[in-house]
Amino acid sequence: MPGAKGILRRALYAGAVACALGACERELQPTPPALAGRFHAIVDSLDADQPGASAVTLTEFLAEARPYQIADSVRLQIRHFELLSYGSYHVARTLARDGEFDRAEAMLKDLAKLDTEDGKSARQHLEFEFYMEKARWLLVRQRFDEAAAVARELLGHDLNRFQRDEAEKVLDYTGNVGAAMDKAKGTEERSACKQLGVFIETMFVDNGYYPKSFSLADLQQMDPYNAQAMARVFSSFENYQTSGDHYSMVAVAKSGNRYNIIDGRISN
Repeated sequence: MPGAKGILRRALYAGAVACALGACERELQPTPPALAGRFHAIVDSLDADQPGASAVTLTEFLAEARPYQIADSVRLQIRHFELLSYGSYHVARTLARDGEFDRAEAMLKDLAKLDTEDGKSARQHLEFEFYMEKARWLLVRQRFDEAAAVARELLGHDLNRFQRDEAEKVLDYTGNVGAAMDKAKGTEERSACKQLGVFIETMFVDNGYYPKSFSLADLQQMDPYNAQAMARVFSSFENYQTSGDHYSMVAVAKSGNRYNIIDGRISN
């Protein structure tokens, strides 16, 4: 099997022969020096890692260079970048399978600019399947908010009925899972508030008074074990007040939920 470099060399040779024969069949004007200079500057600025964008730039230049002898050189450069893209579609799909969606998307969008088989495949893949695969990949890894964002973006595309239903299913699933997770998180937070109340009441029983101040740092000094458990749930304790045999505070959970704790009673 010939390698990609061999294919590239043969294609460029065939292109050169075709261009030479074409030049014999038509009268091309000598290339103005300024136009030739622009062509060489353009070629020097092109990025081999973006063959699609490079081919587009050359194609736009070809519209101006078509009457001149340099047109054949422009066509050869366009063909060069088309051949450089050979295999890029497979590489992009592999990147996506590995979770490197940003790199895969950039490669596919560049490839989609080319009028080649891989370019056609890239355009079709970006219409729906790429984003659906991304959403599913995120769902499997329980990154539900990101999966929902991808599905919402996908619904902005021109989809058929089946595709729209598939995107809606992702939103349905992430919504149900999100609600279940929020409920579980709320249960965990209220349980932690109860444990906190028990801890403070135990201090009152042991010492005859409530702590004069109460924060995560204070809790770390009083009871490092409880502090470690509470730090997993709460980001801070605010507005702690005590008077005689009463106390109150606001426990701020890492989720952003705020719980009022007054003498062991919890509300939010």
